[in-house]
Amino acid sequence: MKFGQFARSAVLMFLALRAGDAVSLVAGMWFVPKYVSPADIGAVLPLTSFATFLSLPVFAFAMSASAETARLAASGERGRVKSLLSGVFLCAAAATAVAAVAGAVVLPRFLVSMRVADVSAGCLAAAAAFLGCAAPVCTDALQALKRFRALAAVEFFGSVVRFAVMAVLMPVRALAGYFAGQAALPAFRIAASLFALKRDLAEPAAPYWNRAAVARAAKSFFAVLAYLAAPMFASLVEQSVLRAHCSAEDSAGYYMVSRFSDLLNYMTFPLLLVMFPYTAAAAEKGGDTRPYVAKCAIATMVAAAILAVVCFFAGERLLALMPNGARYAGYVRYMPALVAVSALTACQVFWTNAEVSAGRFGFLKWLLPLHIVYPAALWAAAESGALTGVGDAILWFAAAATLRFAFSAVQAATHSRSELDSKHIDTMKRRLFLEKS
Repeated sequence: MKFGQFARSAVLMFLALRAGDAVSLVAGMWFVPKYVSPADIGAVLPLTSFATFLSLPVFAFAMSASAETARLAASGERGRVKSLLSGVFLCAAAATAVAAVAGAVVLPRFLVSMRVADVSAGCLAAAAAFLGCAAPVCTDALQALKRFRALAAVEFFGSVVRFAVMAVLMPVRALAGYFAGQAALPAFRIAASLFALKRDLAEPAAPYWNRAAVARAAKSFFAVLAYLAAPMFASLVEQSVLRAHCSAEDSAGYYMVSRFSDLLNYMTFPLLLVMFPYTAAAAEKGGDTRPYVAKCAIATMVAAAILAVVCFFAGERLLALMPNGARYAGYVRYMPALVAVSALTACQVFWTNAEVSAGRFGFLKWLLPLHIVYPAALWAAAESGALTGVGDAILWFAAAATLRFAFSAVQAATHSRSELDSKHIDTMKRRLFLEKS
């Protein structure tokens, strides 16, 4: 296992993505509290979740193709990579068109339920979501091909574009300007990634798509779509419950203090980004993906423990640094719990993403039922009046994160060597079949 190369790539992405994280920090901790009215702050998260949920099919195309691209790239089959990506680009474009029509029908009603009067903000949020889910079709290709230098450049300059758009527009139209900046980043990612991929796309195409490839791609797409849609739906219900069943003050307070727990994502995202092609390659060779997951999980838990301690002792002082932050000092006590929720969720995602990269979807047997029962129970509790404030909501979030972590930890612990050997045999059979076809 090339852990040295893996570590260097992770560090490169970690450093490159810090520019994007800096912009996210400025947007979430300065621009939004400064320019968005307190009545509208709580609508930022549910509006983002809703628009992203609509565009999930596009992202599913990108993620399912990423695993296959990584496997083909590991075998040096660049011509087949080009054919694969061409098909994915067409499917993603078609899915975007369908999702846009669906958004035009349901978005106005959602804006009313979330108490958002600015229709342009809703349209820009949808545009940001569609572009954001289409961009990984391009950036995941760079990731799967292990073109981390090019990917780092795309992320860095994309963050500059995003910052410039928000800095110009948010003082004029706060909520609409925020989502305009969110849309500018993936638009730049698409254009810059296609430029970086021009050498790979110039490769002579080799046959890839046949009946077996279409069947395999369809199976992978629907499995990935189910994997993505389940937790995204749960998150959408969480954010909608907060906005619709709690006061505007509570939903705004949650937004403000959750910015600090989201700091953990700035470390876990580059780990996840780099881990995917390595676990895909390890699975292709019949190897064990768990060491990659374990190292990422340990690093996340250590960072979470440090962040939770800082939030516990200095949370109020940190919150006061944000514009209008002092008015939400009563919500500081929720910071450590939100950090724990983020850490447990990240560890679960490390495991399930490694399984997706390996083409194993057995975890859906527990993930799908959990993400059907949990949102239904949460919504029922909110409708019955049992959920009276943000504290009750966070207890529900923590319980769900703990269950997800427990299921993934048990599955990882019981993932025997015989299963890996069986997967290795299946991989060899698939290779022989592809060579014959």
